[in-house]
Amino acid sequence: GLWSVFTLGGAGSRAGIDQENNPLPLSNQSLLLLLVLANLTDGPDWPNPFRQAITCFRNTQDTSPLPVELPHTFQINFNSLYTALCEQQRSDQATLLLYTLLHQNANMRTYILSRTDMDNLVLPILEILYHVEDRNSHHVYMALIILLILTEDDAFNRSIHEVVLKNISWYTERSLTEISLGSLLILVVIRTIQFNMTRTRDKYLHTNCLAALANMSAQFRSLHQYAAQRIISLFALLSKKHNKVLEQATQSLRGRQGDNTALPDYVSKAHIRTHAFSKWE
Repeated sequence: GLWSVFTLGGAGSRAGIDQENNPLPLSNQSLLLLLVLANLTDGPDWPNPFRQAITCFRNTQDTSPLPVELPHTFQINFNSLYTALCEQQRSDQATLLLYTLLHQNANMRTYILSRTDMDNLVLPILEILYHVEDRNSHHVYMALIILLILTEDDAFNRSIHEVVLKNISWYTERSLTEISLGSLLILVVIRTIQFNMTRTRDKYLHTNCLAALANMSAQFRSLHQYAAQRIISLFALLSKKHNKVLEQATQSLRGRQGDNTALPDYVSKAHIRTHAFSKWE
């Protein structure tokens, strides 16, 4: 039963049309139930066994004995689980499971970051962000935080520039016949920033997008011409807005001398942008 839940019922199913026509309602509902159980708070005298199980399970290839202090841990085929996660990211619950494993299960996080086919996992996440206007905010947030966790690893930031992709069909703004995964990730994150600036204006989304770019910046290599152009355009746009905010703050503070009340919100925004610029430099 746990195997069916963790593989989302799709470890052996075909990709493409079959998956679109088969929403796997039983496995999806089972996964939702598992996530609810795993996120229950611990009791006063005993830890939540579901949380312990989902945060401590190990690969079947790990032959070391299971620790006695974790009685609810178990072993599972990480390769099959990884394949299922790559195939099912169109659903909110699958993305939430991926986030939970990356955030709380060190064994699974290490395994995912060691994969040489990270494009199979990253591309569905990027597609979620690319179609941000068609996704609910929770799904977008989870996808972004997953990227944020991945970009905290320097090896990941280096390796994504070595993976070359061809003809990304869902990226319709420009024909990309050949581009590295790293350059595509930059393009999608910048597009999300620009969408947020003109539509939702969500401070949380904005800050985390800039944080992901800052995490990757030290490892930028052989960027696609279009990606480099978009970085410069974004920097120019943010610089313009930054200067405008500072000008507003200066004018406001001149009239507030001797006033100890809190600074306006746009001053806080200026500090956020200043931090992002310093990271890029």
